[in-house]
Formats: sequence, C-alpha cells, structure tokens
Amino acid sequence: MSRLSARTPAPPADGQVCALFAVDIAGFTGPHRDDDIRLYLHEELYQVLHKAFDGSGIPWADCFCEDRGDGALIVVPPVVPCKGLIDPLPERLRGLIRRHNHVSRDAAGIQLRAAAHIGPVEHDGHGFVGTDINLLFRMLDARPLRAALAGSGAELGLIVSDYVYRNVVCRYPSLVSPDAFRPARFQVKYTRARAWTYLPGALP
Repeated sequence: MSRLSARTPAPPADGQVCALFAVDIAGFTGPHRDDDIRLYLHEELYQVLHKAFDGSGIPWADCFCEDRGDGALIVVPPVVPCKGLIDPLPERLRGLIRRHNHVSRDAAGIQLRAAAHIGPVEHDGHGFVGTDINLLFRMLDARPLRAALAGSGAELGLIVSDYVYRNVVCRYPSLVSPDAFRPARFQVKYTRARAWTYLPGALP
C-alpha cells in the first residue's frame, strides 16, 4: 500500500495555489467527424499534451489531469514553476499539432483552444472544484478566443487571465512579448472578466 501511495500522490487541495491549464479541440463534435475520428483525436490529444509538457520542463507525470471529453484540465503541482505555461509550452503544442495536421486527413486535423490561470484549488475526492477552475473554463469558452482562432487558421489559440498576464507575461517579457497578447473582455454564464489572447506564430 505504501508503494502505491508513493506512485499516486494526493492531488493539490485545501487552497493550494497552482498553475491551471485547460485545452479543448475546436469543432470536436462537428458533423465532419465520426466516432472513429473522435476516438483517434482523443488519444492523439493526450500524446501531444504529454510530449509538450515534458518538453517544456513541466513533467507530465507530476501533473494532475481530468478528462473533459473533447479536452482536458491539467493542474500543475505548486512546486513546479509556472513560467513554462507561457513559454515554451504554447510553441511546443503548436509544433506538435502542426506535425499532426501535416500527416492527417482534414477531418482529423486539430485546432486547439487553451487557457492558463493561477489560483487556489480544492479537490473533493472526485475532481477539482472552485472559482478559479470555473474561471479557467469560462475563458476557454470565451467568444474572443473562439473568434480569434477561427479567423486565423492557427493551430493554437491561448487565453490567459489578467492575473497571469500581469504577473507572468509582463514580468518576464523575454518569454513572449506582452505586445503579442490582445486584451479581451468576455462574459460566459455568470462570469464577466478581462483576459488576454495569444496566437503563437502570429505577428504582433
């Protein structure tokens, strides 16, 4: 039992402050895809996430992941630095998706929405809950992100909370220029907030 516990540590809880990342495959349930393609995309998404996180200095094995069907929630342990979510993770995700799309038929192509935030988390034994988890997924569903990605043809669109923009992006401008982010005000359900969108590879 002790060896099993060592391999499966308890997820962050009790208000521990963690970096939060969520992704969603755009158009996952579209009529141009059948269930064989959706199953393939679901499997491929995790391959891409695994490689991108490991390649960004954020060990995938140390993160806590919850499947969301057409996407995923990733909670990074509080001991892992969060700067990697801004650089190099988005570019690594973009590169892996570009390669996937190059060798896939159109219906199996991936365009990914992603959201990043930092905040306290709670875990009730079934999953992560709390205001900051809600904000993360409201950002992921925000109309400005959907519109920016749909009109760009880019592989990846990232939206970050105002907190992440001011405390990570602006404090470490050598990661990604703050000018590459665009302000976005949005309202989804009961959440109204300010965030910032970024399309890796696009001109500022």
